[in-house]
Amino acid sequence: MNLSRDENTNGSPAPRRVELRDIRDEDLIVMVQEGHKKAFDELVARYKGRLFSFILRMVKDPTLAEELTQETLIRVYIHAAKYREIAKFSTWVFTIATNLVRNKMRQRSRRPRVISLNPAPDDDEMPVDPPDMTADPSEGIHREELANLINDATSRIPEKYRIPFLLREVEQLSYEEIQQVTGLKLGTVRSRINRARNKFRQLIKPMLKNETLLHELERIEARAAEEKDKDF
Repeated sequence: MNLSRDENTNGSPAPRRVELRDIRDEDLIVMVQEGHKKAFDELVARYKGRLFSFILRMVKDPTLAEELTQETLIRVYIHAAKYREIAKFSTWVFTIATNLVRNKMRQRSRRPRVISLNPAPDDDEMPVDPPDMTADPSEGIHREELANLINDATSRIPEKYRIPFLLREVEQLSYEEIQQVTGLKLGTVRSRINRARNKFRQLIKPMLKNETLLHELERIEARAAEEKDKDF
């Protein structure tokens, strides 16, 4: 499916991709409102991977995650004219994605559950961080193993805590932005993220048999603690 708009109607050439890389998201969506095809292409390039990764961690189904990612981008395309810079563009996009995920999960909860006698292995998880091709191969293996454990632990966090947790820890949204995405009170956002962090630690630490992985987790927790101090 082509998610791009047509060229701008005034006949002037749209900016080339290379010229768009340093433009803010908020300015790009204004260009989309004016009919610039390449501006929308740039936004798709910036957000498609992030949206897919975020949605996959929620629905644990690559096909459905791809479908919801496309639907999110389609809605950005359709409703581009409604965007106003009263919120960051990323906040607006993840609000759309979160609402679609919630609606889909509600639909699923109403359906009878079918248990497969031969379930497929969970080998479709997305890594938390992209692999660093210049890193030590043994370190890459440890990080991949840790990423799989993190995904496993994250998937067991209840949905109402998992959404703000992922928006904070993976997408690096501020508490105020998460408040806008979820519609929760700021205190509730902080409380749910803290509960999710505690639940995450309870789930993942028993899985860590490898000393290297444990040290890696401790570094991640230290970074999270530093960020938490900055927020207050």
